[in-house]
Amino acid sequence: MSPLFNLQGHRGARALHPENTLPSFEAALDVGVSSLETDMHLTRDGVVVLCHDPLLCNPPYSLLRPESASPSLSPPLVSRFTWAELRGYRADGNPDPRRFPDQNPDVTPLAALFAQQHGLHPYGIPTLEELLLFTAAYAGEPGAQVGKSAVQRQRARNVLFDLELKRVPFHPETINDGYDGTTPGLLEECVVETLRRAGVVARTTVRSFDHRCVRLLRRMEPGLTGAVLIAEMAPAAPAKLLESVDAQVYCPAYPFLDEAIVRQVQAAGARVLPWTVNQPEHWRRLLDWGVDGLTTDVPDRLARYLGEHGIAF
Repeated sequence: MSPLFNLQGHRGARALHPENTLPSFEAALDVGVSSLETDMHLTRDGVVVLCHDPLLCNPPYSLLRPESASPSLSPPLVSRFTWAELRGYRADGNPDPRRFPDQNPDVTPLAALFAQQHGLHPYGIPTLEELLLFTAAYAGEPGAQVGKSAVQRQRARNVLFDLELKRVPFHPETINDGYDGTTPGLLEECVVETLRRAGVVARTTVRSFDHRCVRLLRRMEPGLTGAVLIAEMAPAAPAKLLESVDAQVYCPAYPFLDEAIVRQVQAAGARVLPWTVNQPEHWRRLLDWGVDGLTTDVPDRLARYLGEHGIAF
């Protein structure tokens, strides 16, 4: 069951630790987020990995052992690397220090323990499977071992996963799995298989700017929740758009939303979850409109704000 309000950590807790990494997810879980948002690409040998951009740019990525590096692939597309090759990179840099001056590259306690137990670098590029295992570890004995409270571990047992497939319509090379928009690609197949194996289908939302893949995923696994991402536009009939995709969540960039759209979507039985909202003046306006949640880089600050205004999450 979804919480009363969805406090969603964007790429974990992007303002606190480098994005889409175990320390970033740990920081978000420490806050008690309702859901973890992350981004998915596919390696050349079919492993679902968590990173936002299709290129391994520096920062945030750098080689663990530069002196032993093989000749680099150019361009360094994630889809051209094997999973083993990606293991040679870490993601502990800050590509936007002016925007995130407080981002901390230190290793968090559970990330350190989990990485040691699983033979990883704490800031290595994680797989989807590792995120699910890490969250389960947080909720279990490893979390207790590093000092997570009973309340934090209970919230981690119920946390939702919001997974963005980083497909770019009409540029299939970004994932490079033969996807054509009419049938599932290897990315969709691997995502569904991983979620089923972990038993978290009912706790998972799948989202994309390529709405076709959301519709395909819902057909493959109706237990998933579907979400449509919207940027730089305000569709005339968002409720009809959701119906055409068989999606249950409308996720617009927050400047492209008004109260009328919120009411229209909710009247159709769907939820509204705008992204990425980091400032109190925008929180206030969106909450007044009755949105169902907010995606934020600063879940610690938003958690405090919600608490001060009596909003449970």
